[in-house]
Amino acid sequence: MAKSYKLKLMLLGSSGSGKTSFINGNNDDDWPIGISFTLVECYANENDIYKFLIWDLKDRAHYRFMFKDFCRGAFVGLLCFDLSNRQSFLALNYWINLLREGSGNIPIILIGTKRDLENREVKDQEILDLIKDKNLDTIFFTSIYEENDAKQEIFRYIVQKLDQDYPLSNFSILPRELEDDQFKQFLTEFSICPICKSELHYKTLKAIFFSENADSIKIKNQLLNLLEEITNYNVLQYKNIKLGIPCCKCYKKIFETE
Repeated sequence: MAKSYKLKLMLLGSSGSGKTSFINGNNDDDWPIGISFTLVECYANENDIYKFLIWDLKDRAHYRFMFKDFCRGAFVGLLCFDLSNRQSFLALNYWINLLREGSGNIPIILIGTKRDLENREVKDQEILDLIKDKNLDTIFFTSIYEENDAKQEIFRYIVQKLDQDYPLSNFSILPRELEDDQFKQFLTEFSICPICKSELHYKTLKAIFFSENADSIKIKNQLLNLLEEITNYNVLQYKNIKLGIPCCKCYKKIFETE
Protein backbone atom coordinates (compact mmCIF):
# COMPACT_ATOMS: atom_id res chain seq x y z
CA MET A 1 0.00 0.00 0.00
CA ALA A 2 1.29 3.47 -0.92
CA LYS A 3 2.32 5.68 1.98
CA SER A 4 2.14 9.45 2.38
CA TYR A 5 4.10 11.44 4.97
CA LYS A 6 3.91 15.10 5.99
CA LEU A 7 6.98 16.37 7.83
CA LYS A 8 8.12 19.73 9.17
CA LEU A 9 11.67 20.77 8.26
CA MET A 10 13.53 23.81 9.62
CA LEU A 11 15.82 25.79 7.30
CA LEU A 12 18.22 27.97 9.29
CA GLY A 13 21.27 30.14 8.68
CA SER A 14 22.50 33.70 8.61
CA SER A 15 21.19 36.25 6.15
CA GLY A 16 23.04 35.82 2.86
CA SER A 17 23.98 32.19 3.55
CA GLY A 18 22.19 31.05 0.39
CA LYS A 19 19.50 29.00 2.14
CA THR A 20 16.46 30.65 0.54
CA SER A 21 17.89 30.48 -2.98
CA PHE A 22 18.83 26.83 -2.36
CA ILE A 23 15.21 25.92 -1.61
CA ASN A 24 13.32 28.33 -3.87
CA GLY A 25 15.81 29.20 -6.58
CA ASN A 26 15.54 32.92 -5.74
CA ASN A 27 16.64 35.41 -3.11
CA ASP A 28 13.24 36.68 -1.99
CA ASP A 29 13.86 37.50 1.67
CA ASP A 30 11.12 40.07 2.29
CA TRP A 31 8.68 38.32 4.63
CA PRO A 32 6.95 40.46 7.29
CA ILE A 33 6.53 37.69 9.90
CA GLY A 34 10.15 36.51 10.00
CA ILE A 35 9.48 33.20 8.27
CA SER A 36 8.48 31.85 4.87
CA PHE A 37 7.08 28.47 3.88
CA THR A 38 7.90 26.20 0.96
CA LEU A 39 6.61 22.73 0.13
CA VAL A 40 9.09 20.16 -1.18
CA GLU A 41 7.34 17.01 -2.36
CA CYS A 42 9.41 13.86 -2.86
CA TYR A 43 8.50 10.64 -4.61
CA ALA A 44 10.03 7.40 -3.28
CA ASN A 45 9.94 3.88 -4.71
CA GLU A 46 6.73 3.28 -6.63
CA ASN A 47 4.00 5.17 -4.78
CA ASP A 48 5.26 6.71 -1.53
CA ILE A 49 5.11 10.48 -1.14
CA TYR A 50 7.10 12.56 1.36
CA LYS A 51 5.85 16.13 1.77
CA PHE A 52 8.29 18.43 3.57
CA LEU A 53 6.93 21.75 4.75
CA ILE A 54 10.01 23.97 4.93
CA TRP A 55 10.05 26.67 7.63
CA ASP A 56 12.66 29.17 6.43
CA LEU A 57 13.59 31.48 9.31
CA LYS A 58 14.67 35.00 8.35
CA ASP A 59 17.69 36.26 10.28
CA ARG A 60 16.28 39.50 11.68
CA ALA A 61 17.02 40.58 15.27
CA HIS A 62 13.44 41.69 16.00
CA TYR A 63 12.09 38.22 15.09
CA ARG A 64 14.50 36.11 17.12
CA PHE A 65 12.35 35.94 20.25
CA MET A 66 9.91 33.76 18.26
CA PHE A 67 12.44 31.42 16.65
CA LYS A 68 12.54 28.74 19.36
CA ASP A 69 8.75 28.34 19.24
CA PHE A 70 8.88 28.16 15.44
CA CYS A 71 11.21 25.15 15.73
CA ARG A 72 8.82 23.02 17.78
CA GLY A 73 7.60 19.85 16.09
CA ALA A 74 10.30 19.72 13.43
CA PHE A 75 11.62 16.33 12.28
CA VAL A 76 14.88 17.55 10.75
CA GLY A 77 16.96 20.72 10.43
CA LEU A 78 19.03 22.09 7.55
CA LEU A 79 21.69 24.64 8.53
CA CYS A 80 23.20 26.68 5.71
CA PHE A 81 26.39 28.70 5.72
CA ASP A 82 28.37 30.49 3.03
CA LEU A 83 31.80 28.90 2.50
CA SER A 84 33.12 32.29 1.39
CA ASN A 85 31.83 34.07 4.51
CA ARG A 86 33.43 33.00 7.79
CA GLN A 87 30.90 34.87 9.92
CA SER A 88 28.05 32.73 8.56
CA PHE A 89 30.00 29.63 9.67
CA LEU A 90 30.70 31.02 13.15
CA ALA A 91 26.99 31.83 13.53
CA LEU A 92 26.12 28.13 13.19
CA ASN A 93 26.57 27.67 16.95
CA TYR A 94 23.62 29.98 17.54
CA TRP A 95 21.41 28.15 15.05
CA ILE A 96 22.39 24.71 16.38
CA ASN A 97 21.59 25.69 19.97
CA LEU A 98 18.31 27.26 18.88
CA LEU A 99 17.24 24.13 17.03
CA ARG A 100 18.22 21.84 19.92
CA GLU A 101 16.24 23.97 22.38
CA GLY A 102 13.16 24.10 20.18
CA SER A 103 13.13 20.65 18.56
CA GLY A 104 15.27 18.38 20.72
CA ASN A 105 17.73 15.85 19.37
CA ILE A 106 16.57 15.77 15.75
CA PRO A 107 18.88 15.13 12.76
CA ILE A 108 20.79 18.28 11.76
CA ILE A 109 22.44 18.53 8.34
CA LEU A 110 24.93 21.22 7.33
CA ILE A 111 24.87 22.73 3.85
CA GLY A 112 27.95 24.64 2.70
CA THR A 113 26.84 26.95 -0.12
CA LYS A 114 28.76 28.76 -2.86
CA ARG A 115 31.55 26.21 -3.07
CA ASP A 116 32.22 27.38 -6.65
CA LEU A 117 33.63 30.69 -5.37
CA GLU A 118 37.41 30.99 -5.09
CA ASN A 119 37.55 33.11 -1.92
CA ARG A 120 36.76 30.27 0.48
CA GLU A 121 37.12 31.21 4.17
CA VAL A 122 36.10 27.95 5.91
CA LYS A 123 38.37 24.91 6.04
CA ASP A 124 37.16 21.31 5.78
CA GLN A 125 38.71 20.35 9.11
CA GLU A 126 36.79 23.13 10.87
CA ILE A 127 33.55 21.75 9.47
CA LEU A 128 34.39 18.18 10.51
CA ASP A 129 35.30 19.37 14.01
CA LEU A 130 31.96 21.18 14.34
CA ILE A 131 30.04 18.11 13.18
CA LYS A 132 31.83 15.98 15.79
CA ASP A 133 31.58 18.49 18.64
CA LYS A 134 27.89 19.24 18.10
CA ASN A 135 26.89 15.67 17.14
CA LEU A 136 25.56 16.73 13.75
CA ASP A 137 24.74 14.31 10.95
CA THR A 138 26.71 15.26 7.86
CA ILE A 139 27.67 18.04 5.45
CA PHE A 140 26.61 18.66 1.84
CA PHE A 141 28.15 21.24 -0.47
CA THR A 142 26.27 23.19 -3.12
CA SER A 143 27.06 25.69 -5.83
CA ILE A 144 24.91 27.94 -7.98
CA TYR A 145 25.44 25.51 -10.86
CA GLU A 146 24.38 22.33 -9.03
CA GLU A 147 21.48 23.35 -6.79
CA ASN A 148 18.90 20.89 -8.18
CA ASP A 149 21.21 17.85 -8.04
CA ALA A 150 22.34 18.72 -4.52
CA LYS A 151 18.78 19.26 -3.35
CA GLN A 152 17.72 15.81 -4.55
CA GLU A 153 20.75 14.21 -2.90
CA ILE A 154 20.02 15.99 0.39
CA PHE A 155 16.35 15.05 0.53
CA ARG A 156 17.12 11.48 -0.41
CA TYR A 157 19.50 11.38 2.56
CA ILE A 158 16.79 12.82 4.82
CA VAL A 159 14.21 10.20 3.81
CA GLN A 160 16.72 7.41 4.40
CA LYS A 161 17.80 8.97 7.70
CA LEU A 162 14.25 9.18 9.05
CA ASP A 163 13.67 5.48 8.38
CA GLN A 164 16.90 3.53 7.99
CA ASP A 165 14.99 0.28 7.42
CA TYR A 166 13.11 1.77 4.46
CA PRO A 167 14.27 0.03 1.24
CA LEU A 168 14.70 3.10 -0.98
CA SER A 169 15.05 1.95 -4.59
CA ASN A 170 14.35 5.15 -6.53
CA PHE A 171 13.78 8.74 -5.54
CA SER A 172 12.97 12.09 -7.09
CA ILE A 173 11.72 15.53 -6.13
CA LEU A 174 8.46 16.48 -7.80
CA PRO A 175 8.41 19.86 -9.54
CA ARG A 176 7.72 22.66 -7.06
CA GLU A 177 4.08 23.74 -7.25
CA LEU A 178 3.79 21.04 -9.95
CA GLU A 179 4.96 23.60 -12.53
CA ASP A 180 5.14 21.05 -15.33
CA ASP A 181 2.91 21.65 -18.34
CA GLN A 182 3.18 18.08 -19.58
CA PHE A 183 2.14 16.72 -16.17
CA LYS A 184 -0.84 19.11 -16.07
CA GLN A 185 -1.94 17.77 -19.45
CA PHE A 186 -1.43 14.23 -18.18
CA LEU A 187 -3.70 14.96 -15.20
CA THR A 188 -6.35 16.53 -17.42
CA GLU A 189 -6.47 13.60 -19.82
CA PHE A 190 -6.11 10.68 -17.39
CA SER A 191 -7.80 11.81 -14.17
CA ILE A 192 -11.02 9.90 -14.97
CA CYS A 193 -11.37 6.13 -15.38
CA PRO A 194 -12.55 5.51 -18.99
CA ILE A 195 -14.72 2.57 -17.85
CA CYS A 196 -16.63 3.57 -14.71
CA LYS A 197 -15.94 7.35 -14.95
CA SER A 198 -14.69 7.52 -11.35
CA GLU A 199 -11.86 9.91 -10.49
CA LEU A 200 -8.43 8.38 -10.19
CA HIS A 201 -6.27 8.92 -7.13
CA TYR A 202 -4.15 12.03 -7.66
CA LYS A 203 -1.02 10.56 -6.06
CA THR A 204 -1.33 7.44 -8.22
CA LEU A 205 -1.13 9.57 -11.36
CA LYS A 206 1.88 11.41 -9.94
CA ALA A 207 3.55 8.09 -9.19
CA ILE A 208 3.04 6.93 -12.78
CA PHE A 209 4.26 10.17 -14.32
CA PHE A 210 7.35 10.81 -12.19
CA SER A 211 8.50 7.23 -11.64
CA GLU A 212 12.11 6.40 -12.52
CA ASN A 213 11.18 2.75 -13.03
CA ALA A 214 11.92 1.69 -16.62
CA ASP A 215 8.52 0.01 -17.14
CA SER A 216 6.64 3.01 -15.73
CA ILE A 217 8.58 5.40 -17.97
CA LYS A 218 7.76 3.24 -20.99
CA ILE A 219 4.05 3.17 -20.15
CA LYS A 220 3.93 6.94 -19.58
CA ASN A 221 5.68 7.65 -22.89
CA GLN A 222 3.34 5.31 -24.76
CA LEU A 223 0.30 7.06 -23.27
CA LEU A 224 1.66 10.49 -24.18
CA ASN A 225 2.50 9.37 -27.72
CA LEU A 226 -1.01 7.95 -28.21
CA LEU A 227 -2.51 11.14 -26.83
CA GLU A 228 -0.46 13.26 -29.23
CA GLU A 229 -1.40 11.07 -32.19
CA ILE A 230 -5.12 11.25 -31.43
CA THR A 231 -4.94 15.01 -30.87
CA ASN A 232 -2.92 15.87 -33.98
CA TYR A 233 -4.69 13.73 -36.55
CA ASN A 234 -8.30 14.28 -37.51
CA VAL A 235 -9.00 10.68 -38.42
CA LEU A 236 -12.60 9.56 -38.12
CA GLN A 237 -11.94 6.27 -36.31
CA TYR A 238 -9.93 8.05 -33.64
CA LYS A 239 -13.05 9.91 -32.49
CA ASN A 240 -14.44 6.67 -31.04
CA ILE A 241 -11.28 5.79 -29.11
CA LYS A 242 -11.38 6.23 -25.34
CA LEU A 243 -7.87 6.60 -24.00
CA GLY A 244 -7.36 6.38 -20.27
CA ILE A 245 -6.07 4.57 -17.19
CA PRO A 246 -8.53 2.22 -15.46
CA CYS A 247 -9.14 2.68 -11.75
CA CYS A 248 -8.15 -0.05 -9.28
CA LYS A 249 -11.59 -1.71 -9.27
CA CYS A 250 -11.91 -1.77 -13.05
CA TYR A 251 -8.33 -2.96 -13.44
CA LYS A 252 -9.04 -5.93 -11.17
CA LYS A 253 -12.21 -6.82 -13.06
CA ILE A 254 -10.41 -6.77 -16.41
CA PHE A 255 -7.07 -8.37 -15.53
CA GLU A 256 -7.85 -10.50 -12.50
CA THR A 257 -7.17 -14.18 -13.08
CA GLU A 258 -8.48 -17.20 -11.22
